[in-house]
Order: sequence, then structure tokens, then C-alpha cells
Amino acid sequence: MKARDSISKKIDHLFITVLRADGREYTYDDVERGTDGRVSRSYVWKLRHGRNGNPSLDVIEALSQFFMVPPSYFFGQPLADDVQAREAAAVSALLNDPLARGVAERARGLSPSSIHAIENLVDSLRKIEGLKNGRSRQAITRLANASVGVYETADRSHG
Repeated sequence: MKARDSISKKIDHLFITVLRADGREYTYDDVERGTDGRVSRSYVWKLRHGRNGNPSLDVIEALSQFFMVPPSYFFGQPLADDVQAREAAAVSALLNDPLARGVAERARGLSPSSIHAIENLVDSLRKIEGLKNGRSRQAITRLANASVGVYETADRSHG
């Protein structure tokens, strides 16, 4: 797989995974505004669709800040083989969802048995609403460990 394909797939994955507060994908205009013009809407389109696969460090940093993933997300293995990159995108998606983040913030500091009760409640609600079960406890622990120190600037908002 070429680097261009890898960058394209990783950017596409961010668009699909990290959603706006209203649940829709970010637009190319959102990215241009959210990066203060460091990444134009046409350039991010080219990156996402594999028309350009060699972004500058400034572009990588701007996209990293916008989507709240570490710059290393864009390097290394192809997305299908890169568990850490997929988990970074999942953490970013959680950080971008103010309601889910609010629930997590309120749960912080509770005892393990209280957290387990919340997990059971959420699983029951997801079942009632016809949604797939969320991540396993092991996956959540890996996500939490992966996010330590990387996502300290999560309180920024887009748009």
C-alpha cells in the first residue's frame, strides 16, 4: 500500500469516525475554518481522495489539532493494521461528543462497582434503542491508556 493510500484512508476514517456535535460529518469548509485556513477545503478533499498523499508537517499538525489525534496517527502502518491509530480516532470521536464526554466526566471518581452499574445501564439503553453494544471493558481500558497525556486539549470546539 502506498503512503498516499494510507493517508487517504486515515483521513477518510477521521471524517467517518469523528463527527460534529449534531452527529454529521465535518465538511471541508469546517476543516478549513477549524484550521484557521492552514488546510484549504480543496486540499483536504485531495488528501481524503488520494489526489495528494504528501502533506507538509504544518498540514499534519493542523489536521491533528482539528481532529484531536496525535500527529503519529498519520504515519506508520496502514489503517487496517494500525490498532493504535483506530483507537486514537475512537478517543477523538468520544471527545468530540459533548454529551458522551459529559457522562464520562460525571462518572470520573466513582467506585468500580458504580462504573460497572453505569456500564450495565448504558448497555441496556443501547439494546432498547436498537444500537450495537459499545466497546468491551478491555477496549475501553486500552483507549484510556492510549489517551493519557495526548488529549489534554480536548476542550476546544469546532465552529
